[in-house]
This record gives sequence, structure tokens and C-alpha cells, in this order.
Amino acid sequence: MSELIFELLLRLLKVAAAALLGLLFYMTATAIDPAAAGAMLAVASLAAGAGTILLLESSPL
Repeated sequence: MSELIFELLLRLLKVAAAALLGLLFYMTATAIDPAAAGAMLAVASLAAGAGTILLLESSPL
């Protein structure tokens, strides 16, 4: 049972890390062009954060 809880916490941590990376990407993009701020940019930034986490986790290095 503790392994299941650990796995759940690990997955939630990955989601939180992807959200933080997405927020960083969003803040960087809106600092460059404040007119670009919007829901589409926010979703794209979250997807970029999730993609970054996936790339780092499955790196062949």
C-alpha cells in the first residue's frame, strides 16, 4: 500500500514540476510580448512544461 502512495505522490510531483515550468515559460513569454498573454499561451506553456519533464525523464543520457 505504501508503494501505491509513493507512486501517486511521485506522479503528483511531476505534474507540479510541469506546472511550475509552464508558469516560468508563460512569464518569460509575457515579459517579451505582454500583448500575447492569454489562455492559448497558458495552455501551450503548460504543454511545453510537461514535454520538458517527459524529455528529461526519458533522456538516453
